[in-house]
Amino acid sequence: MRGFGDLALRVADAADGTRVPQELHIVVPDVNVFLDVASLLGPDWDWKNLSAAVGQYPWTPARSQDRRVDSLRALIFLRSGELVGDHIMETWTSDHILRLVRAKAEQSSTAAIAEDRGLGWSHEQSVRLLDLVYETVESSGGDQINVRIPYGNPPLSHEDGLVYATARDAEPDMFVHRYCLTHDNHFRKASLPGDITMLYPHEFVSFVQRARHLIQVTRIRRRK
Repeated sequence: MRGFGDLALRVADAADGTRVPQELHIVVPDVNVFLDVASLLGPDWDWKNLSAAVGQYPWTPARSQDRRVDSLRALIFLRSGELVGDHIMETWTSDHILRLVRAKAEQSSTAAIAEDRGLGWSHEQSVRLLDLVYETVESSGGDQINVRIPYGNPPLSHEDGLVYATARDAEPDMFVHRYCLTHDNHFRKASLPGDITMLYPHEFVSFVQRARHLIQVTRIRRRK
């Protein structure tokens, strides 16, 4: 995984009028990350329910025995919009991811073939689930793009290739750190083109925790 400081920087206005460099990290969660959180919270979820779930599960160890908890932790970090210090973290999505989140939410939960299995939610519940995606993107300062041509296909499937293309094409006019989060083992371990870091949600959580711990230690040492 790349370190900090080796890519182009954004610039923001500080309170005193000076220009502060901000390094941008773009994260694209795969469909299964949002579906895992939805499965954990249930079809009648709301933001209060989500907040309560965060407090229900301890943050250690970094990898939970329930992968849905890993996805929930990752989502909480993503919504913050900040990796650490001047490192900005935006969540991006695409029309493809939104369509697939809704379609998988409505698929039968008892289908014989695993690839055809979803959450079994109603159409109304699946549409409302998109709020989870929209709010995560908007709260982090990210955006939505349209993708039509898959990237890294093969070895990826057409559907996974469209998710990967989302990570490639988000914020196209800047050099940024790019990440894609997934629970799909083939997706995570495939030998893929491009400069995009593939992570399981629990790996992403560990990455953010380490980065924030490092900056805290550095600040303490500077005070001494």
